[in-house]
Amino acid sequence: MKIARFEFDSKVSWGVLSDNHLHAIDGDLYGSKTPGKKICSVEEAAFLPPILPTNKVPAIAANYGEKDERDGPGIFMKQPGTYQAHDGPIIYPRSCKSIIYEPELGIVISKPGRHIDEKDALDYVLGYTCVNDVSAVDLIKSDLGKGLSMRWKHFDTFCPMGPYIETEVKEPGNLDIECLVNGELSGSGNTSDMIFPIPMLISWVSEVMTLYPGDIIPSGCPETNEINIGDEVEVRIEEVGSLVNRVVADY
Repeated sequence: MKIARFEFDSKVSWGVLSDNHLHAIDGDLYGSKTPGKKICSVEEAAFLPPILPTNKVPAIAANYGEKDERDGPGIFMKQPGTYQAHDGPIIYPRSCKSIIYEPELGIVISKPGRHIDEKDALDYVLGYTCVNDVSAVDLIKSDLGKGLSMRWKHFDTFCPMGPYIETEVKEPGNLDIECLVNGELSGSGNTSDMIFPIPMLISWVSEVMTLYPGDIIPSGCPETNEINIGDEVEVRIEEVGSLVNRVVADY
């Protein structure tokens, strides 16, 4: 089942995709649900990020590549101003000289949890969504030198998500991830290459902070490249969907 948050006729709704239309949700968004009354076609909907501004995005750092001796991955927060929708612009900050895409599988939480055991972790998952953890890489060295480590992650629109939450993913630990720039394949990977798998990530984050329904955990990036003003960036994740955004100049 694909779930979306969207605006139609000046009203914001959560809906279920069926026959290229978005339907009201009969039941509980985070529990049992079925498609209800038809609201609009996909073409008529203005997609919104599949997350509320009150929900958090504890993102995972350095979760692909060679396995190492760490107990677990780094965690950083994407602030609500970074949240962006499918088809929304990625604003290239005027203070930056180099930004990159980072295609990631987003883990959407379904119920409150703290100190979650790995063996129970998938019981806390509503579904999965596409995330692009955009980063201003030219600021990494200068920010770390000043003791300001996360400015490069926190610019407005630097966390596009969506358009759907897919609730029926068979093997989240074995999904192909691709990023296309202007229609050409630019980077790829597979969630099977994660250093720390999805159940461990959920457990690890829940040792730091209570997770609530609607929180999204981006699970790390397999490959990245630079993007520029005018580029169309598409994150594709097997079974989950396609997230498209265009890079625009700052104002």
